[in-house]
Amino acid sequence: MAYNVKISPVAKAEVRKAVAYYRKEASLKVAQNFVADYELTLKKIVQKPFFQIYYKDFRGLTFSKYPYIIFYQIDETNKFIFVKAVFNASQDIGKRPK
Repeated sequence: MAYNVKISPVAKAEVRKAVAYYRKEASLKVAQNFVADYELTLKKIVQKPFFQIYYKDFRGLTFSKYPYIIFYQIDETNKFIFVKAVFNASQDIGKRPK
């Protein structure tokens, strides 16, 4: 049985913020590539959700081309993946979600 994904409002806002940043500071193409990398990373998580544990039950997977990590939790019983944050790895490590 496949996992369903629920993306938190915080994670959605972080993706929108990153897209706006890349669009303003680089180009529309760079912003589109960021979205493609985000979607690819999310697809990898859905296919094989048991990646590295960063803190307690928070797992994470880094993007392939951008300095971001998707942090998520897994509910194995109900087959849900809860995306909690999309973290810019260039930021202060103390800002990582806990």
